[in-house]
Amino acid sequence: MSLQYLRALAAVGVVLFHQFQSVSPIFTVGRYGVGLFFVISGIIMVSLTEGRSIRPLNFFIDRLTRVAPMYWLATFVTSVLAAVGIYMPSTYSHGVVHLILSCLFIPALNEHGVMMPTLFIGWTLNYEMFFYLVFGMLLAVRGSYRLVLLSAIFLALASFGAMLPQGVDAVHFYTSPYLLEFLAGCCLGSIFGISLTKLRPWPALGLVMAVIGVMGCLAFVFPLLVSGTATVLLVAALMWAERCGYMPTLPFALMLGNASYSIYLFQQVAFDAVQAVLRLLHYRPGLHTVPTKCLAVFLAIALGVAIYRFVEVPLTKRIRKAIDSWQGMAESSRKAAATARV
Repeated sequence: MSLQYLRALAAVGVVLFHQFQSVSPIFTVGRYGVGLFFVISGIIMVSLTEGRSIRPLNFFIDRLTRVAPMYWLATFVTSVLAAVGIYMPSTYSHGVVHLILSCLFIPALNEHGVMMPTLFIGWTLNYEMFFYLVFGMLLAVRGSYRLVLLSAIFLALASFGAMLPQGVDAVHFYTSPYLLEFLAGCCLGSIFGISLTKLRPWPALGLVMAVIGVMGCLAFVFPLLVSGTATVLLVAALMWAERCGYMPTLPFALMLGNASYSIYLFQQVAFDAVQAVLRLLHYRPGLHTVPTKCLAVFLAIALGVAIYRFVEVPLTKRIRKAIDSWQGMAESSRKAAATARV
């Protein structure tokens, strides 16, 4: 439950940040929801793969099935809105090549000189896919060495990025300290596991404090990790509270956590819809007033929940069912071929 609550907090925080950052500085805290998503992602990756024999290819297929279809759908909707003049930020790219790169999760500069995918919030998914790529390849290594190797790779990349001069955009992207937030999540996943029963309480507490201490020290080199350290502390505290039985069941928060991906992806669609209606009503202030911003936030959350229930869940089930069927047939073919050779 704690991870679902945190996913809800991250998604709603980002939505509030995008609408209210100009209203009060307190809403800038919402921008750290991105780092919270990265930490949670690291926890889930380790928790779901430790102690299991998973082929890297199967892992990649599973992650792509989970992330890509809804992202592609959101990107398509964004492109349609741009084509009819509803979505038109100053940094939007109409280039077909840039659209293809965006759908392939490849960060690239657009014609405005900005490294932003067609759906601007998709930059976080470019990081996610890079995390999955590195983590997935390490599944070929024995489990006891994975976290050590992952730590070495991400620390080396982040250190290299810190030494680079400004201007090498793609290299800076893949050497960002965001990698270390994902790594911290992997450490928490190794300590707790998704069932929260891996280690006895006090050894686990010591390891958690060690992770937070290392993050705090790294923050002197990577300022981004100041917020990252606070994020890891928050996540660890909630996971600890759940393990100790202090986590209440909050159905509404669970629902938002389940729908967090759709809320995150389609928030701009909701904002644009509200803006378009306000223009039709000749309401000149648009989304610059607090009431209209509140309306946009409410619609973004409601739209995300609806899309999760009626699109994301059935679409993901159908895709995974088709993939499972394909993999089953492929496995049967391999066994038949092996039997024939014998």
